[in-house]
Amino acid sequence: MEAGAVSAGRSWRLLLKMGAFFRHRYLIFAGVLLAVTLYRLWYSTQLELVGDEGYYWLWSRRLDLAYLDKGPVIAWFIAAGTALFGQTPFGIRFFAVILSSVTGIGIFLLARRLFSDRVGLWALLLAGLAPMFAVGSILMTIDTPLICFWTFAALAFWWAKDSTRLFPWILTGVLVGLSTLSKYTGAMELVSLALFCLWHPPSRKHLINGRFLVLLLVVALCLVPVIYWNWQHQWPTLRFLTHRGALDEQAHFRPMDVLVFLGGQAGVISPIAFIAFIIVLLWPSLKTADNKGQTRFTLAFFLPLFLLYFSLSFQKASQPNWPAAAYLGGFIFLAAKWDVLMERARWARWIAIAGLAVALIETIGLQESKWLNLPPGKDPLDRARGARDLAAQVYGLETESGAKVVIAGSYMNAALLSFYLPGQPDTYMPLSSAPYNQLILWPSYREVHPQEDAIFVTEHNAVPDSLKEDFPTIEPGHVLTIRQDGRTIRKLYAFVCRRRHEAAKQAGAET
Repeated sequence: MEAGAVSAGRSWRLLLKMGAFFRHRYLIFAGVLLAVTLYRLWYSTQLELVGDEGYYWLWSRRLDLAYLDKGPVIAWFIAAGTALFGQTPFGIRFFAVILSSVTGIGIFLLARRLFSDRVGLWALLLAGLAPMFAVGSILMTIDTPLICFWTFAALAFWWAKDSTRLFPWILTGVLVGLSTLSKYTGAMELVSLALFCLWHPPSRKHLINGRFLVLLLVVALCLVPVIYWNWQHQWPTLRFLTHRGALDEQAHFRPMDVLVFLGGQAGVISPIAFIAFIIVLLWPSLKTADNKGQTRFTLAFFLPLFLLYFSLSFQKASQPNWPAAAYLGGFIFLAAKWDVLMERARWARWIAIAGLAVALIETIGLQESKWLNLPPGKDPLDRARGARDLAAQVYGLETESGAKVVIAGSYMNAALLSFYLPGQPDTYMPLSSAPYNQLILWPSYREVHPQEDAIFVTEHNAVPDSLKEDFPTIEPGHVLTIRQDGRTIRKLYAFVCRRRHEAAKQAGAET
């Protein structure tokens, strides 16, 4: 009897503690989110810029209505961050961290609205620990604003579909527009919204009652600056996107590229999570709440974008992070389905814990990988290493040679050199490059520095013909061995390119 009373007392105290936890769960959630945000802000100062960040930083110094391959959103965010905190990695990445935390709130709110608090927590953990999202929460890339606006557009649409007012539809259109101005694949969200309306009978009326048309008109208005910019520059974005998707190449079937694409997806969201997603996707008897179309809504936000890149991988494997926005719906779908499965089978809970643990290990490994001592090109963090050393060696060569212009064989190296060289000067690319990056559309070294000698930095021991035309004398390449923390990161070549022959210079000096 006494043992039963003690047991009952313990159970009652446990219930009280659980009740206290759920009463304060939002406070706990806010505290954890704040701590993670502060850690990310600190960690953002520990890494050098990666090439893409340097490239978008260049955009922020020349604010425009659009750019060759993207809309202007990321440039304006970087401009705002550097205006607040200076031309530093922290200034560039500040809004990446803030937008990532806001995205986490949006994922939780959407999953909670669709299913429950518990599903919201699981979805947030999946997104927060997935290596792709964890790294993206610190680096300022186009996926960061894209996913943030994509998430809140989904949340706004879930409100709009049950509303008779136009404001939620206008808000959804603005958010989809901002998503598209971050990355043009944001327009695929319109396909997701239309698919859901077709798939969910009560929502089909929106396709014919004018509300969906209002949404489309708002998105179109958001894109007017991009269309105007492309009209001014003879539509370079269309050519770029065609080239990027390998649509300008002869059609062919590459089954190995499909496997590379799927393997990349397993790596960036963690293998166990990817396998679990395939399981719940192909388990038709694993039912979740769908009285308002919740499950169809999550799949509508996953399938179109994911299948787009899956189909393109038959032509050429895309980068693993390209379908990132699709996992907004994918993670919520997985969390909801696996939550039901955990109610049925104990092993499902252990798989969930194992999946999160593997993702956490991957994410921690991506935070610091020096101890692995991987060979050059194998360590993913090498993208954020060595730029300072490269700039120091190029600056030394500038000082020694008297050259005042820096030209690089790739836009990433040009951007990183511009950021890390003293005074952050403009850098250039050879004129023979196809216009597949923004630097080619800006004034060239021929226009800005017609008489100056230059340093050409490249990953290959060769000089393009356009440089040979402009610089009669090109000295043999200097090997630049880029090192950090005792490791060789990569090797590049630097050529001193002179406008006049040395003999002509000496003759001019004598006279």
